Amino acid sequence: MLERLSRRKRNLALAVLAAFLVGFAWTIRSVLNPLLVGYLLAYILHPLVLRIERLGITRRTAVNLTFTAGFLVALGLSFALIFQFRSLGREVSHEVELATAESAEGESTERRKFRDRMQQGLDEFRLWLADWGFEMEAYDVPDLSEDLRTFGTRILANADENLAIAGKGVSWLRHVLEAVLRIGGMFVLVPLYTYYFLFVLRPIHDTVRRYLPKRDRRRISRVGGKIGEVIANFFRGRLTVCFFKGLFLSVGLSLAGVEYAFLFGMLSGFLSILPFFGPFIGFLLAFVVGVAHNGVLGSLVRTGVVFGLAEVVEGYVLLPRILGDTLGLHPLVVFFALLAGGASLGMLGVLVALPVTASIVILCQEFVLPALKDWADEDPEPDGSS
Repeated sequence: MLERLSRRKRNLALAVLAAFLVGFAWTIRSVLNPLLVGYLLAYILHPLVLRIERLGITRRTAVNLTFTAGFLVALGLSFALIFQFRSLGREVSHEVELATAESAEGESTERRKFRDRMQQGLDEFRLWLADWGFEMEAYDVPDLSEDLRTFGTRILANADENLAIAGKGVSWLRHVLEAVLRIGGMFVLVPLYTYYFLFVLRPIHDTVRRYLPKRDRRRISRVGGKIGEVIANFFRGRLTVCFFKGLFLSVGLSLAGVEYAFLFGMLSGFLSILPFFGPFIGFLLAFVVGVAHNGVLGSLVRTGVVFGLAEVVEGYVLLPRILGDTLGLHPLVVFFALLAGGASLGMLGVLVALPVTASIVILCQEFVLPALKDWADEDPEPDGSS
């Protein structure tokens, strides 16, 4: 039907249809997110499938081998992380139970030892600051059992206020459960979409290419291929760097005597996909948990040395060998892009800020700068009044 319209009306109808589809896609973006992530993972894994195919193996077998290997690695890492996270949760729960049981009886020997370790670490940190010329007022770690008794008294005295807080807690718990279900859906749907896209990725690209404007089809295909290559290389290389950095941190934290080394090592490694912010968050988590076992100064030194070495290994060994200068962005541009992405889309914006910025740079180089150069170099129009 649209093909019977005049060119102008047909183009207008297609523009309206495209605007409607974009608006509809935005309203169902929560459903599209797993689809887009699955497509991105398939695009990242596709070169590996092609390499296996060149060995004389069929497409189906190559896809099955690639998908199964990736799935087993992800499953093994997930089980190991869940096991350590469960142990950490049990330890925290045990500490809370001890504090609750001792709220009416005072501190037990184990609780007193824990508080003494905290006090010793705090005193060591204060003396260390004094050696560098900084004065810190002496502070005694409070008796947690006394705090719990005070907290219980306040609960009984403010029953109405606590009911309102409980209602907010139920609402917050509902939001948490919804987030858990969404994340669970991602874990189910993303592998499903990835497996499907690995089979049909090339036909999809051929179909899209067929409906590009004939006059600019080759140019748009070349630019799209360049952007796709930059994005795929970035995420493929970045995930590889994060994996090896996580292994390095796990071994280093284990040798340094930090509890739950594998959990914090791998978690910090994959958080490093967010430059600047990710490594700091990982260090902060490992430091806070390490304070209970090694004191403030001991935890600061142990985690600081390991994370410092990890940054050196990442910057001078892993990034040059695995990732290289894939994006070709200046460090100042990288920092600004991360801040702009976080301000616009939160953590998702920080994650996609660099490849999106690199894509914008490519588009400007291919389409905007040539037109701007022609505009700057063209001769001025003759003055009609002369």
